Amino acid sequence: MLPTKFEQAIKKINKRELVLSTVILFCLTISACTTTGDKYRASSYRSTQVNQKQAAEVIEIIAILPAQVEVDNTEAQKKRQILGAILGAAGGAAIGNAVGGNNTAAGGLLGGAAGAVVASTTENTVLVEGVTLTFVQDSKTYSSSQVGRACEFKPGRAVMISMRADETRIQPNNSCAE
Repeated sequence: MLPTKFEQAIKKINKRELVLSTVILFCLTISACTTTGDKYRASSYRSTQVNQKQAAEVIEIIAILPAQVEVDNTEAQKKRQILGAILGAAGGAAIGNAVGGNNTAAGGLLGGAAGAVVASTTENTVLVEGVTLTFVQDSKTYSSSQVGRACEFKPGRAVMISMRADETRIQPNNSCAE
């Protein structure tokens, strides 16, 4: 039985090129898939929150527990859709060209649409590393969960910054060994 045009086209694709393309696709996809949560850290501020007076108080951290914090991943999802569309279009155009030179544009359009659809399946939220800090303030015990690493905190005194009555931005009081 004679091979179909599609089978012949697949055989024309160089295995080295396929592996290299797959590795590049994997790396780009991983880097664009999720958010780090850095903008939600207690030590991260928006431009509207800097160069102004903020209430600060020294508190006593008595316990540090690991936590997972759910953060918005919409921005990364949009990046992944664009990346999926570009890579899908390139792959579709290559396959369309290999099948028959007149199919390049159609393959690119179909590949781009498929890439964007597949990439849109990324979650809108993602879990990032966080901590739950138990602390004493004015002889009362409180708890606050925030984005951060457990190694950034230690039992003892720490500064808590608040811009609103219910906000607790407990600043790291330790350094992580890298």
